[in-house]
Amino acid sequence: MSFRLFGALRARGPGGPVLLTSRAERAVLAMLLLEPGQVVPRHRLAGRGDRAASLDDTAAAIGQALVEAGAPGLLVPHAAGYRLDVDPRDVDVERFTARAWAGRAALAAGDPAAAAAELEAALAEWDEPLAEFAGEPFAGRVIADLENLHAEAVQDRAEARLMLGDVDWCVTELAVLVGEMPYRERLWELYATALCRAGRKPEALAVLHRVRNLLDEELGLAPGPGLLALETAIRGDGHP
Repeated sequence: MSFRLFGALRARGPGGPVLLTSRAERAVLAMLLLEPGQVVPRHRLAGRGDRAASLDDTAAAIGQALVEAGAPGLLVPHAAGYRLDVDPRDVDVERFTARAWAGRAALAAGDPAAAAAELEAALAEWDEPLAEFAGEPFAGRVIADLENLHAEAVQDRAEARLMLGDVDWCVTELAVLVGEMPYRERLWELYATALCRAGRKPEALAVLHRVRNLLDEELGLAPGPGLLALETAIRGDGHP
């Protein structure tokens, strides 16, 4: 089986795509895929914003679409709700989440090569999360959590590659990232560190000056201890 929640919802079984005919069916399947193997309560599934058909009718249509795609028996009814019996590894959001956390764990354990591999695999899955359900109540928190994890995975990958000595790649990548995510101080630290390691100390200090002004003018904040320590190290001919 293959299920995608990044971008438009897509599902494919051994016999072909899972063809769903209504928005209610797609929304309920998406909610079930966010908790693979778990019973999702009826009251949450019924809150999909479509009352044209009952939840049981909608579930029956999903079950039939799965059968026609060569995947019978995956949708299991319970008194409390429904469960979708799929391997989490068959769901792109689950793969992304698992590998992003695995990359972070490897980074914390001092293994940047393993971290970089896991994070590259995680980020290869990425697209706009639950794109067609952005206005649905069930999707808002999930989208926000995934976007935050994505930002952290991007940051962790840059840190891992800097630890591996990919200085030129880091300088180029981080120059873009600090523009896209300007309030993440760790990205600025990594950018200044990469510039310093590339022999571009004046530019590193200019970057630290930029972020200091940004934090002050837009947020009314002083730089955090990481930025301050880095600036002290660079000015004192340290080697971050």
